[in-house]
Amino acid sequence: MELSRFESRAAFLGLDLGAWLLGIALHSIWPFWHTPDFCLALILTFCAMACAVLRERRRLRVVSTLLLIVALGFWRFNLTLPQNFDGVMPSMGRTASFQGKILSQGKMRNLDTIIVAVQRSNGAVIRGPGSNVSLSLKSKAPEIGSVVSFACRLRVPLTFPSNLDRRRSLAHKGVWSECTAAVAVQVVSPADNYDPLVVLARWRNLITARIKSVLPTDEAELTTGILYGDQDLSASMKDLFQRAGLMHLVAVSGSNVTIVVSVLLGLVLALGFSRRQGFWIVSGGLLAFVGFVGFGASVLRAAVMGWLVILARHVGRLPSTGHLLLLAAAFLNLCNPWLLAFDPGFALSFLATWGLLAWTPLVNRKLKFVPNVLSCRESLACTCGATLMTAPYMAWIFGYMSLAGLLTNALALPLVPWTMSWGAVCAAWGNWFGSSVISLPALGLARLIIWISHLADYVPWLDLHLPCMDVFLLFASYGMLLYWWHCLTQEPETQKQVVDRSDNHFKMS
Repeated sequence: MELSRFESRAAFLGLDLGAWLLGIALHSIWPFWHTPDFCLALILTFCAMACAVLRERRRLRVVSTLLLIVALGFWRFNLTLPQNFDGVMPSMGRTASFQGKILSQGKMRNLDTIIVAVQRSNGAVIRGPGSNVSLSLKSKAPEIGSVVSFACRLRVPLTFPSNLDRRRSLAHKGVWSECTAAVAVQVVSPADNYDPLVVLARWRNLITARIKSVLPTDEAELTTGILYGDQDLSASMKDLFQRAGLMHLVAVSGSNVTIVVSVLLGLVLALGFSRRQGFWIVSGGLLAFVGFVGFGASVLRAAVMGWLVILARHVGRLPSTGHLLLLAAAFLNLCNPWLLAFDPGFALSFLATWGLLAWTPLVNRKLKFVPNVLSCRESLACTCGATLMTAPYMAWIFGYMSLAGLLTNALALPLVPWTMSWGAVCAAWGNWFGSSVISLPALGLARLIIWISHLADYVPWLDLHLPCMDVFLLFASYGMLLYWWHCLTQEPETQKQVVDRSDNHFKMS
């Protein structure tokens, strides 16, 4: 009886988390449409009253509760939309002077781009949402954490017929205005040497420089991307890896987090700390690693899941990887609802992990005829599971999907742990004596992965362009996949495999 009650509560938790994400997904269909607050208040009130009135009718109460959570997710997304009087919005369309702190750096069309959290506009202090501005600079961008002043005419980020245009891409970073012709850019005060984010960014730049000092440009950029998600690939390399379905290799994911947690936990236990003390040390190390790689959405998803696993072990509870995935996604979208649909790193990481957990056992059972030499069958099953769940989203967000990833991932994924290991050796050794010999394994592995990515050029018919993919077809695709998965998991043998292998596939996410 107790086990049945526990399973029932676990099922309701999964439904509640899914309803929250569904509410956010529904608002993502019309991301810039600000729903009047009184309309959402009426909907929330109606759902809450229905939950109270239908307390004795279990099924109706469950439905009304799920509708309430969907409405809450919709409302949370609505809160992120700035009003005309928020932040720098009153200065939109006219030239003004600004001062703010640099939050991040990037590249766009060979120009340095920075995101500035504006603190003053024409000398007046500003606060609230809508205060982040994107700047394009012809000169080298100042360091992250520096306070800069500039003058420019703000505009709404450009849009074009795409599900991920520049306006949506910047909105998920909290940026609602941009400036492409800033003048009088000056550093008011340098970055604080004691700011943890500044220190971690400097360490990241130092390690990147050490790897680039011993490896050629393309191989070094690939190695740093696999190690800690440094996505500084050239335009040609990005295009190549996108066509080959290998861009996820340069996004920090569950495998990186698993390695960090395993190494830290083994180290603290070897030093004589207890497991309870080790929990806090590993938690701090995991937070430092996330800051080191730059708080990317995909690494945040993996880090939250990893931390929840060690938390569950710390309090003595057995975690469910499916619920951990939903809980991590729900928490991150509570902080930033734009991640779910408009951050490809997060969305692809979430969907790929979902595919590993849900589809890999099913596919692996159908591939028994494939010999499992060097874990080839397992890698192929994982690739099929991840591709199945990410393909509809890629078709919607990018207008194409590459089935060449079924081949390239099966060959490249087994090389990733070795590339990480030898890449770390290169970073530690640098250009000391004998570096040309020490770096040979990392160089060979990186070149082998690049050669594998070129295999996509020999099967161009697997690169499918779907410019007409809309959001309703996207929902229909995932609805069909869920129904198909539900039908296949009704078989007793499949149910047992899903339970037995879910924890193993979490490490590969």
